[in-house]
Amino acid sequence: MTLRIFSRRLLVAVGVAGILLGSSAPVFAGGVEKLKASVDKAIEILKDPELGKPERTDERRGLLREALYGQFDFHKMSEAAVGRNWRDFSPPQKERFIQLFKALLENAYLDKIERYQGEQIDFVREVDVSPSLKTVDSQVLAKGRKLKLSYRLHETGDGWRVFDVLVEGVSVVANYRAQFNQLLRSGSVDELLSRLEEKARAGESEKAKGSD
Repeated sequence: MTLRIFSRRLLVAVGVAGILLGSSAPVFAGGVEKLKASVDKAIEILKDPELGKPERTDERRGLLREALYGQFDFHKMSEAAVGRNWRDFSPPQKERFIQLFKALLENAYLDKIERYQGEQIDFVREVDVSPSLKTVDSQVLAKGRKLKLSYRLHETGDGWRVFDVLVEGVSVVANYRAQFNQLLRSGSVDELLSRLEEKARAGESEKAKGSD
């Protein structure tokens, strides 16, 4: 499966991941309150009719990034998405990959986040996997269809951070890892970075067209 095709299928994974963690306070115990507050803030931004005006798109997206990005551990997501090949990356390559991977996710899902329309969300449970790991299970009801989403969080020095999302039991990070490893088997780290740079530029171009 290509990166482009898989990105479209991950609409509900990362694009909705940040938004669908809101609500249902009993689930959010043991240090995840900060995440809930950030997501509630993002929902307020999406519901603001003034910020919904086309001419304020850049401002709205900047506010969404500010509200949500701090709750995701992009470093850990990147490392997990590359897997054992991460050790073959130099420090500059790692930093570049993290930024490009973040851009890939943003280009694929930020516009989808902005389409949030108050879908029904039911949280099932929060499981303490270990003192430093949690899983939050939820069900999303949209257009008569139930979708199971689970969120993996780990504790950092700055609190709990999301590092993976499971859609119907399928890991976002694991799917990206399979694709990245395939690319690395047939090419170098620099070639992978070049491929991601091309996708980042294409994504920026699409966003620019959408704002015209």
